[in-house]
Amino acid sequence: MTTLKLEIPPLREAVRKRPGMYFGDVHDKGGLFHLVLDVIANALDLALGGRCTRIDVEFGDDDSVTVSDDGPGIPVARDKGPSLIEILEHRDEWPTVDGHRPHVHLGLGAIGLAVVNAASESFELVTVCDGRRATARYSRGIAVQPLVVEPTTQPTGTRVRVRPDPQIFTVTRIPREDLGARLLDLSFLMPQVRLSWTGSAPRFGQGLVDLVRLSARTTLGGIAHRRQEVETEAGPIDVEVVLAWCDDSRPATCIHGFVNMERTREPGTHGEGLLDGLRGFFPRKGAAARREGLMAAVAVI
Repeated sequence: MTTLKLEIPPLREAVRKRPGMYFGDVHDKGGLFHLVLDVIANALDLALGGRCTRIDVEFGDDDSVTVSDDGPGIPVARDKGPSLIEILEHRDEWPTVDGHRPHVHLGLGAIGLAVVNAASESFELVTVCDGRRATARYSRGIAVQPLVVEPTTQPTGTRVRVRPDPQIFTVTRIPREDLGARLLDLSFLMPQVRLSWTGSAPRFGQGLVDLVRLSARTTLGGIAHRRQEVETEAGPIDVEVVLAWCDDSRPATCIHGFVNMERTREPGTHGEGLLDGLRGFFPRKGAAARREGLMAAVAVI
């Protein structure tokens, strides 16, 4: 019996040889979009675990992106889980350290900082944790200096600055408009986080209630809001529903749908569930009357 032995190439080599497997199309803005979102997702993971209250995204004139947070920082080394160098040079296969739900996918998937590092012309990470500041600098996945660790009295947090590699991405201009729209959605989905980005004032509000209020402008009878955790065989699911009826005689129904922090193009099953609930609540009204002027948002995670 012959045993087939597969050779797995180092992560850096794999990313640079077949970047499309990690970022999608690297010949349009979509690849850059996914790269930036994964850097942001690392900060959002902390926010979901209640360990981060501020995330700032800065778009540089040199096509760089800087993401900063006020989380606990990344330990240089720890007894359980990956060290800082392992996070930056090897794809993260470990579960989340703080026990919260798995990494939220904002794009193609959770590719991790090591993949972003390998595809960046320049990559810099500065993190403050346990009274120490660590600085790591890379170019195309290769360290350009040893890891610098020094004592500090600065508050904890992490800053990641990346500039995509033009050897991989034929389009290097950061899609600011698309990212701004995505960040705006995230600001509604995570009102507990002060989220800011270049060209926008910091957002810190009432979440999906604000989204419906802005969409409806004026409402009949106010805005209804409910959020709860629902137990299923696959585990708990967070469900949030906001709805209102417009008083400006708009017949169209608008449902903003979100699944796992990502906007859905159609209302989907969660949107249909909302409409089913309305049908049951207003059994004597016609379908058109129940939906006329409806402005709603439904999010599940």
